[in-house]
Amino acid sequence: MATDTSETPAEFRRNESWLFDSRVGNLLRQGGLVITGLLIGIFLLFPLYWMIVTALKTTAEIQQIPPTVFPVDPSITGFVTVIESSLQTAGIDTFFENLLGVEISSAIDINVLGNIYNSLFVAVGAGIIAVLFGSVAAYILSQRDFWGKNGIMAVLLASLMFPGTAIMVPEWELFSTLGLYNSKLGIILLYGAMTAPFVVWLMKGFFDDFPTSIIDAAKIDQCTPFETFRYVLVPMARNSLIASFIFAFLLAWNELVFALTLLNQENFTVPPGLLTFVQGFNTQWNVVAAASIIISIPVLIGLAYIQRYFVQGLTGGAVKG
Repeated sequence: MATDTSETPAEFRRNESWLFDSRVGNLLRQGGLVITGLLIGIFLLFPLYWMIVTALKTTAEIQQIPPTVFPVDPSITGFVTVIESSLQTAGIDTFFENLLGVEISSAIDINVLGNIYNSLFVAVGAGIIAVLFGSVAAYILSQRDFWGKNGIMAVLLASLMFPGTAIMVPEWELFSTLGLYNSKLGIILLYGAMTAPFVVWLMKGFFDDFPTSIIDAAKIDQCTPFETFRYVLVPMARNSLIASFIFAFLLAWNELVFALTLLNQENFTVPPGLLTFVQGFNTQWNVVAAASIIISIPVLIGLAYIQRYFVQGLTGGAVKG
């Protein structure tokens, strides 16, 4: 018996509004989505654009009212000042003067390249510590049943919501007592401890969904718990481990308050180092913008390479089944 399906019954239609069922309505909806996307894109990208434009302006043009949207006379003076300041503060300006045959002189004594090195050293160290201890703790909390496990997970979650400034004074006292004040090791341990709870929660979600048959097969092959974790789970959890490392790295890279309080200027990381460029009414904003761009380059290059692992790792333990 033939059935006429040329017209969809009213009860099965998604929406009878002209906005969904007419050509004009479809065009309006698509146009609205495009305009909304453009507005959101402008809102998100305009600060980056303004930073680049400011870096290419002279100080006189920056102080103009109303401000110029495009540089009238583009200049790289800000970038030159940042590089000369870094070479001069690091004490290697004479070497480059002899090598390049140019005179290097800067009125600013701030080593931006040294700040980048300090941040890379601290952020990588904090990421390694957080991933190492956080993944082991997540494996134990996922695969072992013991009294107080839920309480431990609750405490770890609560620690992520606790404001860091509330423990600033105790941390300063602890660092002074242990001799870790103005020490890269101390700040690495602090950042690693701050990000480890997130690693535990992220990796526990992955280990909870891990097929038990694979772990049982490793036990049949007489693998110890450590060997099962090291040679079976870790290789298969690569994306989640990378995502955890990126999170810890970015937190250590962007953190300001603890670095500003617990480090001196020679060991400053990027955020407090960049803050030293701001000098009240004498601030050279083209230099600040140029330093911000130079500082962003290492992170942008790294994230562009491993961003696919970051997305896959964050969603690794999000879906059951």
